[in-house]
Amino acid sequence: MTQSTDPSTNILGLVNSTIELPTMPEVLAKLNEVIAKPDASAADVALVVANDPAVATNMLRIVNSAYYGLQVRVSSVSLAVSVLGFNMTKKVALKAAVFSAFGKRREKIQHFDPMAFWKHAVFTGVAARALASVSDTFKDMHAEDVYIAGLLHDIGKIILMEKAAPRYLAMLRKSAQQARPETEVEIEECGFTHADVGSVLAIRWCLPEDLAIAIRYHHSPAKDPFHRSLSSLIHLADHVAWQAGCPSTVGTTQGSLHGDVYAHTGLDPARVASMLPQIQEDFAATERPW
Repeated sequence: MTQSTDPSTNILGLVNSTIELPTMPEVLAKLNEVIAKPDASAADVALVVANDPAVATNMLRIVNSAYYGLQVRVSSVSLAVSVLGFNMTKKVALKAAVFSAFGKRREKIQHFDPMAFWKHAVFTGVAARALASVSDTFKDMHAEDVYIAGLLHDIGKIILMEKAAPRYLAMLRKSAQQARPETEVEIEECGFTHADVGSVLAIRWCLPEDLAIAIRYHHSPAKDPFHRSLSSLIHLADHVAWQAGCPSTVGTTQGSLHGDVYAHTGLDPARVASMLPQIQEDFAATERPW
């Protein structure tokens, strides 16, 4: 993804010079390498996953979750790869790697509660997937791609919490005390937002361009010059999660919903409201990292 479309700020350089971002998990790098080989087999791919016990365990938990609805319990990584196929294996491994890297249980600190954060992330992913399923705008997108975009939309908050906790907690306090959206305060204090941090991480991890862009613009979809429909969907799903009592941070102020997201997602308020019971049901059935 080229950052020159926003001449006012070189986000890549600004974030990289301010925060030390984690490198791509080894399991993802090796998976990319193996799957790129034309003669790669399910056994080759399974061997890579099996060499990372945390990812292998999470992958089996995800595959056996209620959402996938498999009739027989999958107990081996090799079988999981055979059932899912290479592309889906990469997506599931990505989720598992993210949970392994960032999903460690921590105690709540002031306005940041790790459990609440992951509930919000999963709820947003579930909401995005459900809403996309009833809109022709996203008929060509795989449901799992939409889910991952929702799941990872706020990953920049975890990076800020891990790499710049005192400064980030001060920004959360300011958002809460002044009843101002977090992104407003982040721009004021850092010159970039958690969404920018998350998009730079996605770029460094060689994740799909549309995912990196959706993460960056999920609070400002009108500024997205490339994939406005997807960033609008994640913006809407994020809003639904907050309204459903699953905020990503505690006591802070939610940003307002951009009115034109309905036009860009092919949805309307009544349709979104009608989907809430299904979203809640899907959320209850989804494997979670807490």
